[in-house]
Order: sequence, then structure tokens, then C-alpha cells
Amino acid sequence: MSVADRLLEDQITPDRSDTISSLTAPRNKMDTILLHLCFQTAIYLLWRERNSRRHGGAWIPVEAITRTIEKCIRNHIMSLRYSGTHKLEGLLRRLFEVSPS
Repeated sequence: MSVADRLLEDQITPDRSDTISSLTAPRNKMDTILLHLCFQTAIYLLWRERNSRRHGGAWIPVEAITRTIEKCIRNHIMSLRYSGTHKLEGLLRRLFEVSPS
């Protein structure tokens, strides 16, 4: 997850308690929302991949899952149509700032 990599920098570890503490650490509102969206989307897509494998579906490469996570987050934010003076109108801009080119 390159968006999470860029937001969390060196705080990513496989330990669940470290992950929870890094998600709840104080940071600006846009980064917090993007991190929550990223982890919620990752959990959903990984669960879907797990179910697909259990029921004989094709395996999806990690790179494809990562691209799908970023695409789902971008589509979700774009569907909200924040504009004008909405408090989250810069959310898509922040996503593009932390997304790889």
C-alpha cells in the first residue's frame, strides 16, 4: 500500500498493536481519514481475495491488489463530490500528494 507507506513512513510493522497505535496517533485530519480509508479498503479487499481463493477463484497478485486499493480510495473520494467550503474538500488533493506518480 504505497499511500499508507507514504503516510506512515517508517511506522509500518507487522505487529497488530503497533499498527493500531500508528492509526490512532495524532496527525492532521486529511491524513487520518486517508489512513482509515486505506486500511478499511485493504481489509475488505483482502477478505474478498481470501473468499475467492477458498471457493476456487484465481489468485490475484499483490501489485494488483495494491492498485485496486488505491483505485477504490480514489473512486470513493471522487464520489463524495466535496466542493466549495466543505471541510474535506482537499481530501482528493491530499491523496494525489501522497500517491506515487
